[in-house]
Amino acid sequence: MSAVTAAAVAARDRGTWRAGVRKYAAIVRINMQNSLTYTWDAVGQGVAVVLFMFVFARLWKTTFAAQNATVIGGLTLAQTVWYFVWAELVQLSKLDVAQTIQDEVKDGSLAYTLGRPYHYLLYHFAFGLGNVFMRMIFILAFGAAVAWIEVGPPRFVRVEALPAVLLITLLAFVLDYCIMAALGLLAFFVEDTSAFCLIYQKINFVLGGLLLPVDFLPGAIQTVARVLPFNLVLYAPSKLFVAWNGTQFVQMLGLQLVWIGITGAGLVALFRYGARRVSINGG
Repeated sequence: MSAVTAAAVAARDRGTWRAGVRKYAAIVRINMQNSLTYTWDAVGQGVAVVLFMFVFARLWKTTFAAQNATVIGGLTLAQTVWYFVWAELVQLSKLDVAQTIQDEVKDGSLAYTLGRPYHYLLYHFAFGLGNVFMRMIFILAFGAAVAWIEVGPPRFVRVEALPAVLLITLLAFVLDYCIMAALGLLAFFVEDTSAFCLIYQKINFVLGGLLLPVDFLPGAIQTVARVLPFNLVLYAPSKLFVAWNGTQFVQMLGLQLVWIGITGAGLVALFRYGARRVSINGG
């Protein structure tokens, strides 16, 4: 139902840049409204993050106590726990499009979606973004409640820096989408792309900063992790949320834009190859 409505909006507004923005904004808005129907799914993820945050909080409390330290890797215990609130927020709210795109490539429905009055890749991004906001609300609420109980309020968060943190978070979603959508399009070459998605997920756990902040990694591994795109999805927004640094913000923003450019170019190249193949083979 949402796809049909979005297509109608797209057909009406097609032709100008401003109309294009309205078109994809309508897709986001429509899917946000549809996601209200599945509020319990978002609540379920919120409940899941309670378990994750409880485990992380107790783990790091034990770690700090065992080390008899107040600061590890430049972060206090409270900053470390709240870091995981934002990291889980991003991880559990991301646009999971790889499976959807893979299925459309495998069953040939990609041939039909290419004929609709919107760009295929932008449509999937806008449609996925519409699902993000509801999940973010519940995940943040449940995760913050656990962190508040375990280590207290985040007094170290710079309110004036939150717009910049949200910008980095949005770009993290864009970067992750470029990677996940490209993995989905690998279905043009392989039967099942789930192995690639699993590898990407596990890399994010370690080099991306989900299991522990990049600051806690050994020196050589930390150096490598900081220049790869994975830390820019989870670590970058989470670190800036709990330990704002203007210089680090500029560095992370620059790296995000570079990697979005690189992964985006690869994604577009894969999509163009697929579109030509669909045109030749008929789906």
